[in-house]
Amino acid sequence: MRDWILIMLAVFAGFGSLPDSHAECPYPTVEELRIQMRSPSAEAPGRLPQPKTPPNAICDRPFVYRGEAYSVDSPQAQDAANLKAFMKEVPEAESLLQTYQDRRDRSRLSAYTGTLGIVMVLLANTVFKKGTTAGSESLHSAFQIGGLALTAGGFIYSYSLLRTNELLIPEAVDRYNRARPSDPIELKFQAGWSF
Repeated sequence: MRDWILIMLAVFAGFGSLPDSHAECPYPTVEELRIQMRSPSAEAPGRLPQPKTPPNAICDRPFVYRGEAYSVDSPQAQDAANLKAFMKEVPEAESLLQTYQDRRDRSRLSAYTGTLGIVMVLLANTVFKKGTTAGSESLHSAFQIGGLALTAGGFIYSYSLLRTNELLIPEAVDRYNRARPSDPIELKFQAGWSF
């Protein structure tokens, strides 16, 4: 039982965000920024070819717009904030990305319910030990079952919410592309999330 509690604590300690399976993205140098912004520079070569694939596909969720590769997310989190800035002109697509961000915030609730559930199980095993008083056995069972149910319920809720939430990104891009077929956005990653 103690090992199970430690495993659940470890799961909920890092459950506030998606798993971080990507490397840290390198920040461009000043010279690279000048080249990207097409500012005059003595060291800059002639016109650079437009990227066919995103340069940092391993470290972020990229998309291509007008031949330039961008990250879907802000540097702080997987929140689709950069992509949302490109979709201001199509309210339906922007609304879907707002829903994406709201649901991600709501999924953090499971970290709190999971912690509360684990605390209830710990209380059941320390304060309400079996057999110490007449009513403590029923309190022990209630706290233990309630804590386990609260932890499992919060985990299942958040897992299903995050899995369905990831489908909003390609749907928002699809709506944007239907509204502006001459100026499309192309996702360069497979939308989805799994453990």
